[in-house]
Amino acid sequence: MTPSAAVAKLQAVGIHVSERTLRERARALGACRIIGKTMFMLPSDIDAILEAARPKPKVRYDVSPYEPKPAPIKRWTEYDTEQLRQRILDQNKQRNKAARKARAK
Repeated sequence: MTPSAAVAKLQAVGIHVSERTLRERARALGACRIIGKTMFMLPSDIDAILEAARPKPKVRYDVSPYEPKPAPIKRWTEYDTEQLRQRILDQNKQRNKAARKARAK
């Protein structure tokens, strides 16, 4: 079945997709046969394309009590701000020392 025939069949059942999109998906999934410049698909290829279009379920972390739960998000505190400020000041001091030594040479 050619992509245009597949599009016609899909549109007949209410699935509106362009031939270009169908070709792109088929190539990306490897769900087609290509001989020369001709692309054709088997019914199993169409099924594979439709199955790949199914949305993925959202991941829930609280489904199983046996699964480890994600680590809680650490909130930024004043202590963290002070640590960052001190680290930046120390880096600047080191750069200034290195620059002074380079100028002195």
